[in-house]
Amino acid sequence: EQHPELVEQEELVTIDVAYDRTEIAVNDTVEVKVTVTLNQPGGKAESALIDLGLPPGFTVLSEDLAALVARFNEMPEDYALPTIERFELTGRQILLYISNLSYGNPLTFTYRLRAKFPLIAQVPASATYDYYNPEVAGEAKPQIITVNP
Repeated sequence: EQHPELVEQEELVTIDVAYDRTEIAVNDTVEVKVTVTLNQPGGKAESALIDLGLPPGFTVLSEDLAALVARFNEMPEDYALPTIERFELTGRQILLYISNLSYGNPLTFTYRLRAKFPLIAQVPASATYDYYNPEVAGEAKPQIITVNP
């Protein structure tokens, strides 16, 4: 039987942000893998926003994001899986606008960051939510990355 207090705690949407390593050297790149999963059976988010926190001292290789958008733009009209429509870089975050997120069809993508100088950086939390139903939201915890000289 279902325990309402347990169901209540599960996020309606989950965002998982994984760095391929947490210690790198200046000018090295780190690959970031993002997976967004809608957890409501039968659920669908026509428009969702992913807010990826950027660690200080890193540059986004925006060509990775541009390539993702271009690839999804080539999908046929009736493509049933989630797509990345566009992205914005704000300095402290990457905003990704996605469409067609549905239960059972997580969106997974990767992009790279380049370390500009030595530091120990806390990656801010990342979040995702349904644009039209902001209560359908999930968050990924902050992480630490060490950049060696």
